[in-house]
Amino acid sequence: MLDPLADKLLISVALLVMVQENMIGSWIAVIIIGREILITAIRMVATEQGIALAADQYGKLKMVLQVAAIIAILLGNYPFHLLTDIRVDMALLWMAAGITLLSGMNYIRVNYKMLQLGK
Repeated sequence: MLDPLADKLLISVALLVMVQENMIGSWIAVIIIGREILITAIRMVATEQGIALAADQYGKLKMVLQVAAIIAILLGNYPFHLLTDIRVDMALLWMAAGITLLSGMNYIRVNYKMLQLGK
């Protein structure tokens, strides 16, 4: 298993390459990468305060959907295009973006009171 920061870096690089190659819109990459930067910053503040913030079920689902979407996009929607005209790769990406936003908001909501922000 990779270091959690390495996972985030690989996801971010894959998204940036896909934006560069016009495979996805840049706004999706901004949502996903922006969430990772924000949550990583929160975790760094927590670590400085001696608080360990664990990933929750939404964060784990987020990672699974992001990886599935990236793989499906890089494979050109294969094998899904053999079965349906629906762009499953894009549906996975939309789900990944949605759960990314949801998990980020939930992470902040759950952990905000634990952090001594502004002190």
